[in-house]
Amino acid sequence: MNTTLLASIAVALTAAHASAQAPGLRLFQSTPASNEPSRLVDDQGVIVHQWPGAALISHIAPDGQLVRGAVATGSLGIAGQTGQLQRLAFDGTINWDYEVDGPEFFAHHDLEIMPNGNILAIVWDGLTVPDAIAAGRNPATVSGTVWLPDAVLELEPTGLDTADIVWQWRLHDHLIQDFDATKANFGTVANHPELVDINYPPTLVDDGDWNHFNGIDYDPIHDLIILSSRVQNEIYIIDHSTTTAEAAGHTGGNYGKGGDILWRWGNPAAYRAGTVNDQILDFQHDPRFIPPGVPGAGNITVFNNRWMPNRSAIHELTIPTDAQGNFFLDPQTGRYGPSAPTWNYSDPSFYSAFASGSERLPNGNTLICSAQQARIFEIDMAGQTVWTYQHTTAPWLFQANYIDRSLWANTNELPVSGGRVNFENLQSSGFTNHYFLLLGSFTGTGPGTLVPGGVRLPLNVDFLTASMATSFNTGIFSNTVGTFDSLGGSTSSLVVPPGFIPPQLAGATMHFAHLAYGSNLVAARASNPVQITIVP
Repeated sequence: MNTTLLASIAVALTAAHASAQAPGLRLFQSTPASNEPSRLVDDQGVIVHQWPGAALISHIAPDGQLVRGAVATGSLGIAGQTGQLQRLAFDGTINWDYEVDGPEFFAHHDLEIMPNGNILAIVWDGLTVPDAIAAGRNPATVSGTVWLPDAVLELEPTGLDTADIVWQWRLHDHLIQDFDATKANFGTVANHPELVDINYPPTLVDDGDWNHFNGIDYDPIHDLIILSSRVQNEIYIIDHSTTTAEAAGHTGGNYGKGGDILWRWGNPAAYRAGTVNDQILDFQHDPRFIPPGVPGAGNITVFNNRWMPNRSAIHELTIPTDAQGNFFLDPQTGRYGPSAPTWNYSDPSFYSAFASGSERLPNGNTLICSAQQARIFEIDMAGQTVWTYQHTTAPWLFQANYIDRSLWANTNELPVSGGRVNFENLQSSGFTNHYFLLLGSFTGTGPGTLVPGGVRLPLNVDFLTASMATSFNTGIFSNTVGTFDSLGGSTSSLVVPPGFIPPQLAGATMHFAHLAYGSNLVAARASNPVQITIVP
């Protein structure tokens, strides 16, 4: 069988698999002005959970907590500012509440949760108009008092309302200009695509918001950060493997270039490698790395707000790299590739001039938030809509995220002296009155266990699994078997009295997951695992 035929079969199989909507939940956030909570909508289009309080952006951390950017009281008043970063438990308890609201930095727009639990936050760098002019900005194109080039902070929460800045990158350290030879950063703009021209675009900035970064994502495989600059109509990749000192310079890090831009795309005119006719991105938002194991892994998706008049688009980009994984300029054009997206989606009825986002899902579909239309929908690779949700109580949304989890725990520690762990099972309103079963394991999550129905439970069967499967709802197990309520939710508990846990088990870890059963009493879905550690 030839390779062309094999490839066509693979494409057909992928398309057939992706034509169904992805199971699971979607998190979305309305405009802060609407004063609406962060919400989860299920695959039936039903709001099944919410966290109180308004925000602009919300994400779910690996531990299940909601991390969001709310609007602080002393904010600058520029569109997109947040200033208040929070972590909330499933029940709405605020576990971290930290302000980044000046005078040095002002948080705004998006944030990203790193695997280690730290937060990457987009911030404005609190400089002044004289700082801008000293850096080579044309004085005729800046007014007011503040100059706010963008920066990125990595924050490590240290207490209820404290955090340490453990890494930072400032765009102000990576500038070029050819306007004034007596000022800093003077050079030939076209010879330095790794730097940003402080005079592009040559329009008046009267509020300091020169770049307006509006999206950030992190690639833990290559330790890279991608950013979206709305004003420059570009997306950038920078190296996170640097130290803060290296990030301020032009050497160091895995790529040897310090904090300089490694790759940029969308508007080559911004680095003198093209004209307005070569611009592809316009007011874009939400660039994302497609993660391993997801169709298109290693590529990038981006929401292009003003791709055509009254028409938005989603682009998937395959970035050219050399044999060592380095980004390079096309020797023919002097631009960073690709010359065109690998995949596009657009439709005459699909348009949002601002905000918005997109995300490639595990089944190969793409989740889209069309902010101005207050609509979230999912398409397959052929562009067919397979799921949609129309929000009706707010004028617009900011972004939506796919949530591939249905089990939360109120703590990840159980004292050896005893205690209580509460589990929140939230599947889908389509499972109303269907059965669930909570199970546990001391021997880990991989490779897991295939159960009747073809569902893989992410637990290795051992004595704890067997005990919970045969002694449900008795002893230390409360409501580990039952039926989902009208929203597809339920609560289970592990209640351990003093003296029950042998002291030698201190330091051991348990994992828990639940099975959701269909009307035929065959397992239809398995939840994510959650880890509970027995502590002294």
